Order: sequence, then C-alpha cells, then structure tokens
Amino acid sequence: MIKRRLACFYLIIVMLYQGRSVLRAQNNTLNQCFEEQINARHAVVTNKLPNQSASALGVLFDPTQQKLQQIDHDWAECVKGHPIPLSTFKTLTGESYDSASLAGKIVVINFWFMGCAPCRSEMPALNRLVDEYKGKNVLFLGFTPDRSASLKPDFFQQNRFDFTIVPDAKNMASSFHFMGYPTTYVVDQRGIIREAWLGGGGLNKLYPYYKAKTAIDTLLLMSSK
Repeated sequence: MIKRRLACFYLIIVMLYQGRSVLRAQNNTLNQCFEEQINARHAVVTNKLPNQSASALGVLFDPTQQKLQQIDHDWAECVKGHPIPLSTFKTLTGESYDSASLAGKIVVINFWFMGCAPCRSEMPALNRLVDEYKGKNVLFLGFTPDRSASLKPDFFQQNRFDFTIVPDAKNMASSFHFMGYPTTYVVDQRGIIREAWLGGGGLNKLYPYYKAKTAIDTLLLMSSK
C-alpha cells in the first residue's frame, strides 16, 4: 500500500513538472530558447574574469564555468514541452521514418558527428541504454551531418554506436536550434521533448546514461498507468 501511494505521489509530481514544461513551451520557440542561451553565454564570456587556476578543480569551481553551466541548464528547461521538428528521414540502412511512425514510441535523439571527441566518448554510456531498453518501445536515433558515404564500417568497428544512424542530418540539426555537439533529447510518445542536455558529461562518463534513464523510466511509468 505504501509503495503504491509513493508511486502515485511520484506520478503526480511528474505530471505537474511536465505541465510546467508545456507552459514554458507556449511562451518560447526552440529558436528563442537557443537565442536566449547564446546571448546569455556571450554576456558571461564578455565579462569573464581571468581564471586563477588552470587545474581541473580550478575550472570546476570557476564562477564563469558555473554561470555557463546554469545557462545551458536554463536552455534545457526552455526546450522542454516543445514538439520535435522532425520530418521524414532515412537511416543509414535505408529505413524511412516520419512523425506517424514515431507516434507512441519514446525516442532518444542524439546529435553527433564523427570528428567530435565528446560524441565518441559518450557512446559506451548511450549503448547501455540500447541494451537495457530492448523490447520496451524505445527508439534510439543518432543524427549526424556526416554524409552516408563517409560512415564506413571501420569507423563503427573502432567506435561502436548502437543507435540507429541517420546521416546527412545537417538540416535536421538546424531545425532543432541547439548550440553544439553532442546534444541529446528524450521525447515522449506524443513527440514532446521531456529532457535535453548539451555535452557528454565531462569527467562523469555515465552522465548521459543516467540522465536519459531517469527520463525514460518516468515516461514508461506514466504510460503504464
């Protein structure tokens, strides 16, 4: 009984939280969220004070870095509640998808490219998600601006990436209006962004895994009610 009540309480909190995301989305567009992020970061960098320490610990507690992290967090909050701007696209293996084929699925979207070291660094953590959620109606898509001809098997032999790869996705990336690679979104069964983050987590190699897992588990819990 206690567990059931806790589950119901948790579900109510999630619904209230997602309701606030929808309200934020009504007052912004993805492009506006992006512009606010860029302008805020520019203001911080312009007024940056010299960092007194070049050590990893010094960078971690650098006020400028903390402000930039908060700005990126604010961007992530801003994009929540927006529908994803996906049109028809083809995967590297020739499968076609559109909004209708994604309906009813939880979708994890990762924007990456071959020359992006942080993108490659987070691939093992993202692969854990694919293994964990097999058969649970969760789709994992990796959008890259790299052309299909350049995505050779030897790259994936050295950099295993289990997401379904979507090449030639430069225009798709532009429609999402994000600042840099990698950027990841967790999208609900109605095509609404429920979680987003920029970067691969730095020293915390499992950050992408736990960030996505929390959002996916929440959506699965809600769909089971």
